Amino acid sequence: MPTTPRSFAGEALTHAARTARLELNAERAGLVGPTAEAIYALIDRLDEVPLGETPPATAFDARWEA
Repeated sequence: MPTTPRSFAGEALTHAARTARLELNAERAGLVGPTAEAIYALIDRLDEVPLGETPPATAFDARWEA
């Protein structure tokens, strides 16, 4: 559970882009970095949700059956 925002600048952004097999030029990286930081900040907020006695989901089947 990170207590500080994750930074996607410099080498962190380069590594993330390489892992995703994306080629980013400098202009595009300037847009993608702050967007990735905002998305991860929202995801990190999920850690604050109290689950109480909710058991973890061990399996999920997304098929819709009518």
